[in-house]
Amino acid sequence: MSTPDRRLPRWDDAAVTTSSPLPTRNWCETTTLALPERSYAAGDAGQVAGLLAAHADSRVQLLGSRFSYPTLIDGTDGIALHLRSRGPRILHLDEQTVTVTADCPLTEVWEHVRDWGLTLPVCPPVITEQTVAGALGTGTHAQGLGEGLLADAVRAVTYVGADGAEHEVTADDEGFGAFLLHLGCLGVLTRVTLAVQPNTRYRCAKYTTSGSELRDGFSAWNRRSDHVKAWWWVEEDRAHVWEVRPQTSPALASTPLASAHSSSPHTDLNPILEATQARLGDDTGDHDNDAAPQRTVGRFFDYTDTTGDLVEIFRNGIPAPQINMEVGVPLTRFDEAMAALAQVIDASRFRLHYPVILRPTGRSQAWLSSAYAREVVWFGFVVYQRPDGSVPDGSLALLRDIQQALAALGGLPHWGKYFDADLFDFTALPRFEEFRELRERLDPRGRFLGPRVADVLMRGVHQ
Repeated sequence: MSTPDRRLPRWDDAAVTTSSPLPTRNWCETTTLALPERSYAAGDAGQVAGLLAAHADSRVQLLGSRFSYPTLIDGTDGIALHLRSRGPRILHLDEQTVTVTADCPLTEVWEHVRDWGLTLPVCPPVITEQTVAGALGTGTHAQGLGEGLLADAVRAVTYVGADGAEHEVTADDEGFGAFLLHLGCLGVLTRVTLAVQPNTRYRCAKYTTSGSELRDGFSAWNRRSDHVKAWWWVEEDRAHVWEVRPQTSPALASTPLASAHSSSPHTDLNPILEATQARLGDDTGDHDNDAAPQRTVGRFFDYTDTTGDLVEIFRNGIPAPQINMEVGVPLTRFDEAMAALAQVIDASRFRLHYPVILRPTGRSQAWLSSAYAREVVWFGFVVYQRPDGSVPDGSLALLRDIQQALAALGGLPHWGKYFDADLFDFTALPRFEEFRELRERLDPRGRFLGPRVADVLMRGVHQ
């Protein structure tokens, strides 16, 4: 395929029409993000430029799939802009790269390249319904010390800036690392080019072990396997682990349990899963094990080893209304983080609805990522919401205590999830000041700067 035409059509010659009202609430309909009468769709760079000109005095809030924690998104004080491409969202594919529109869902990207025997050079995240622009905006990642964020697969970004012009940024350009985690405050992404490589099949060995084995073996497991993900039930001090290696690699001779892997179901985790589902039902008032929150726990029942490509193995997310928090801690401080978490969680009267999730990643080029230029372990925490959007007493206090403990170890939060900004030293990011300066240069009036991002960027200056 050829690359898209770079000419910008006039706004009034190319109006976007949509068959249904534009969404103004977050993905699970618990929070209002924008006003219907101030929400607009743009089909291409020309229409984005036209909207910016037509609403020259308004702040612009970009909306994608709306999975980010709601405090990151606020379009009620200006206009909300939805990119809605009018034509194909896959623009070009060859043996090295794929170019897509910024509103293309990750699912569509992966499905298209897999049809041609290719894949992205990063593991897919759990939720692939998010857009490419949104994934770059918030720091979406998966697991594997051989990769950083999903954004580290990017080779070029095209965006419409505050000046209304279309710009392209490549890896050779100044500021490229800023666009790999852009927070929606640098401009409106319209196209993204990502690297591709031949697809590969993998073997996923699954086992359950003790918390002490997790602490002692986690680094070694990550050195011997391409992708490792773990779930740690802190109170029971048990961990469920997935080690993923190419199918052509020798199978793991043993696990920490010294047990051979086979296709037979393993039931050793089932009692903990049953207790977790019961506790979750008590807290949310819903004991239906077919409900989304319970299914996120129930999928571990009777686990078995699996084979497939990385999409088949890891794309298993079940969206459910929740408070989702994640903090990236330097891998070198993993043991300290485990000890601190055990102490904080044991001292709390609230019990988490889901095991602590451990996802290590390698060094990233994204300036604002906790993984910038260092290996990290992302510790994830989940509190499921009740139907009215509320959460159990004590849950937010525990999340704050967890953040405080991990921040003391050099941890920094995932930008698209829940976090308390006052607990973190963002100036510890080596390129933080460069990001601030670039943003001010590209958008001196702050048209793309939302209140949450503005607070964090300025908080880093005044701390």
